[in-house]
Amino acid sequence: MRWVCRFVAAPLLLLALICAIGAVRIFSHDLPAESLDTGVFAAVGAVAAVGGAFLLLRPDLLLLRELTVDQLRAWALSNPLGQAASLYVLAAVLMVAIREYQLAPALLAMCIFSCASAWTSTLQQRWWLYAALSVLGWCALFLGLAATSEAIAPGGFGEGAMVFLLPMQVFPALLIVSGIVRLVRGYRPRQ
Repeated sequence: MRWVCRFVAAPLLLLALICAIGAVRIFSHDLPAESLDTGVFAAVGAVAAVGGAFLLLRPDLLLLRELTVDQLRAWALSNPLGQAASLYVLAAVLMVAIREYQLAPALLAMCIFSCASAWTSTLQQRWWLYAALSVLGWCALFLGLAATSEAIAPGGFGEGAMVFLLPMQVFPALLIVSGIVRLVRGYRPRQ
């Protein structure tokens, strides 16, 4: 049941991010066609989505008190959702720092995630679960980077987003190859 809550909470958090970015842009008059009440509605939507995600993730958040730095590092390196979160934070910082070239960190993050998540899925005992987490992480990372780009620059990626066709086409192929490698090689636990 916890996995269902986690899967439902991920889109809620993404919705909250998109609504928060929209509210900030409306309140800063970056979207002149939108009125103040639309901004209030977007802000209320963001708060509601965060509240719903909090209620769904509350048992997991309580367990974070017992988490050590080594466990957090292992999660960020070996779990596709951890990889997506780490790469999003790194790419978002770089996108804010270099606004003119915001596409480069986003593309690099997507390419790194496509390769790293397929590789770590191959090494896991439950390949199907990690493959599903990789797909979820890829979608969340892509949508999160697109929303962040839209918040940073009014035009967002624009036509430059065509470069994302590379990771979009490579990721499924790498995931299938990881499944084939896993099937042929079999699972060998780490020693």
